[in-house]
Amino acid sequence: MNKELDTSADSADIKSLRQKYEALEHKIAIKCPECGQVQFRKIFAHAQSAIVVLNNNGDIVFANNAFNSITGFSQKEILHQPIHQILLSADTYTAGRIKTCLSNSDNNTTLIFQMVNKNHEKIWVDMSIKNIKNNNLCENSICIFNDITVEKENELRKEELIDELMEVKELQEDNSAQLSILLQELDDKNLKLEKEISERKKAEEKLRESEERFKSLSITDQLTGLYNRRHLQEVACVELDKSNNKNTPLCTLLMDVDNFKNFNDTYGHCAGDVVLKSVGRIIKKSLREHDSGFRYGGEEFVIFLPETESKEAALIAEQIRETLAKEEFHPQDDEPVQKTISIGIAQYQPEETLDDMLKRADENMYRAKIKGKNRVHF
Repeated sequence: MNKELDTSADSADIKSLRQKYEALEHKIAIKCPECGQVQFRKIFAHAQSAIVVLNNNGDIVFANNAFNSITGFSQKEILHQPIHQILLSADTYTAGRIKTCLSNSDNNTTLIFQMVNKNHEKIWVDMSIKNIKNNNLCENSICIFNDITVEKENELRKEELIDELMEVKELQEDNSAQLSILLQELDDKNLKLEKEISERKKAEEKLRESEERFKSLSITDQLTGLYNRRHLQEVACVELDKSNNKNTPLCTLLMDVDNFKNFNDTYGHCAGDVVLKSVGRIIKKSLREHDSGFRYGGEEFVIFLPETESKEAALIAEQIRETLAKEEFHPQDDEPVQKTISIGIAQYQPEETLDDMLKRADENMYRAKIKGKNRVHF
């Protein structure tokens, strides 16, 4: 880099950084409860890909060993530093692109550029940026780097080989024997190059699969198998925009398991979890192709029904209510216990907010409770 980085940080800065890092670990632990902090640290610290976590200013708050290795900087040298200052010496254009991507509303972005490490060596990398948002505001960004220098060099080598082939063809009439030898060498080099590219593609496919698994865990409630509340916000933005733009109906079901606290107090949380799993299973079976179901919190659940009027939504809600009412649970060895659910329905009104629609559904659900529970109200 062109200038020395200021790596000093007093004890208060270090304490603040640790608190931010632990808060980010807690967020990821919520997405994937079974991982926990220990597994989180192992996955990130020892991943083969270079990974950094940034705050909303683009400053580094965490970097794994692979990132330290590819940049040549220690943890102490990079913490609190802007990511573009670590990666680039004087490339203001690429630095600007990185800043733009970090502030972009898009969730995922990929950049390919040539970075400069501590030893002033140039390295080609692809950089995947995942912005973690809360209420449409970017709180943190996760950046994954892969060294693609070999792939870039292979591209240049392939161009050189093509040039050689053209030269050989021009000399074909004068020296056919030499051409045969050169073609054989070219074939050998191409085979080697194809093998390298194939291995690279396999590695990239494994990385994509890992990212997809991580994404699935981050948006799924592990107990019920439904989407979680955080993903509800993302889906709602899409469905409300679609309803406004296409002028199509959209209904929301908000449901609450009746007397769930008393059930938990009587039979224990394990028995309560069995009930919640059954509700999740019943909801998933009732969903049509474009519907989506969520665990909203505790014993509350939400379903979005696109292109559906309230009367049709009531039929779907009634089917869910009847199916659960017929279920038998055996929390103890005595008589079976049956559970019921109360459901409120709200049809989206043009230009209203998600909170407004959920509030109306919640009010209808409580009217169902007041009228005796185990019923649908809209």
